[in-house]
Amino acid sequence: MKAELGGSFLDRLALALDDAWGMKVSGNFAADGCVVFNAGVFAAPHEEASYQEGVYSFYYCERASRGAALFQTTNRQVFDHCVLQYYGNPLRSRYGFPELTLGNTASIRSGWTMVRTGSSLRHDYLGIRSDDGKFYPCKTGDFRLLAGLSHVVEYSPLDVLECYLRPDAAPLLTQWLSKPAG
Repeated sequence: MKAELGGSFLDRLALALDDAWGMKVSGNFAADGCVVFNAGVFAAPHEEASYQEGVYSFYYCERASRGAALFQTTNRQVFDHCVLQYYGNPLRSRYGFPELTLGNTASIRSGWTMVRTGSSLRHDYLGIRSDDGKFYPCKTGDFRLLAGLSHVVEYSPLDVLECYLRPDAAPLLTQWLSKPAG
């Protein structure tokens, strides 16, 4: 099935995933929609993105069961950036490129904070906020996702994707290129 993703970012990501692993991306976000990322094997572990009642959600699914959302947001650009961070380093590894520390060890950008849910029992977040008051919603428990998001959210997801797909991660992501020790 040809992906009907309705946006150049997800169309381009679908091409990269297909090229790297033969992963198929199908579905759309029209009305209340769902996009499925899988290797074409029924009931195999896969990822799903859904759009329901104004909220974009991303799930890991295994044995025909969908777990809790890995991240959720009402902002499509934030959602695209989060999906990209989820697949970015695995794509780079598949292509033989050095991973980016942005995806796993970057600290939150200076001038930004992670907004917590307020629950004292869990380390869950509602999103990120800049010192000048810009708020980007992203409900998640993954502080690394939010730290990375703070560095790229002001760029278009397509621009960031193209940098992930370059060996040198240039021009935007070069500073997070992991260098071999020695």
